[in-house]
Amino acid sequence: MSTALDRLIERYVSDVSPLHAEYVSEWQSPIYVNVIDDDVVEWQPVKQQPPLDFSPLEAALELTFHEHVKRFYGRWFSGDLAVSVTHNDEQHGVSLLQAQGPEDAERLLQNITGHILMKRKLKQPETVFIGLADEADDLLLSIDNATGVIGLEWIGKPQHEVLYAELDDFLAACTPVNLAK
Repeated sequence: MSTALDRLIERYVSDVSPLHAEYVSEWQSPIYVNVIDDDVVEWQPVKQQPPLDFSPLEAALELTFHEHVKRFYGRWFSGDLAVSVTHNDEQHGVSLLQAQGPEDAERLLQNITGHILMKRKLKQPETVFIGLADEADDLLLSIDNATGVIGLEWIGKPQHEVLYAELDDFLAACTPVNLAK
């Protein structure tokens, strides 16, 4: 089954060369192709087999993650994806976060747990971050867990700008950015 994320990954691999990511020597990541130095590795995306399982975290947090969250994080092991997306004639540069492998996926789930607990403490709608905006270190791209809406939020604040109602529409609107150029 082809998805919007699959198509974005295909465009990314086609348009961005070389594919470089942070190298973590302690991980046995399936995406690592060639270690460039102590900090950088060349990578290729690999489909997750099996997909990332959210059910233990859902049981622990007593919530069900929106299907958009599961589809976004549960399909590929990949380096982060630098993209630009336009909304209301405003262009946003974003780094879409991805898990490099099983160890990174565990770290991701821990960070999602912390984010959800923070949202609960602040009595804000629960969101799951999927990216970081280039414009500021504390500006997140997130999925509203109740609605699936993709939007921007400052750390510790609710979503303040809706970009797309559907994950597939958002991913289709993303243009890969080659940071090496």
